[in-house]
Amino acid sequence: MHELWLCKSVLEIIKQKVLEKKCTHVKKIVLEMGSLAAIDKAALIFSFNIVTEGTFAQNATLEIIDIPGEAFCESCQKLGPVQQYYDACQICGSHALNITQGEELRVQSMVVE
Repeated sequence: MHELWLCKSVLEIIKQKVLEKKCTHVKKIVLEMGSLAAIDKAALIFSFNIVTEGTFAQNATLEIIDIPGEAFCESCQKLGPVQQYYDACQICGSHALNITQGEELRVQSMVVE
C-alpha cells in the first residue's frame, strides 16, 4: 500500500509550507493525480485521513483533480490520450509513445489559517 507512503510525503511538503507561512491549520489540500500514476484514489483518501490525524492538517478536506494520460507519438508527431501504458496511438496505431502527462501526483494548492 504505497498510498500511505505517498500521503506521508505530501504531509511533509505541506508541513514545510505551513512552517514557512507560519500557519497553524490546513483546511483544504488540492492534489493533482495522474491516471497513469498507479494510485488507488480510495486508498489515498483513507491513508490521508490516517496520516493527518493529530497534525496541523487533521480534518482538512482533500480534493483530488484527475489528470488524464497523454502521450506524444514519435511516429505521427501528434499528442493523444492514453488510458494505459501499453496503449497504441489513437491516430496512427504506433506504440512509439512518450508519456507527457498522467504520471504525476503533486500538491496544487492548499487553504490555511
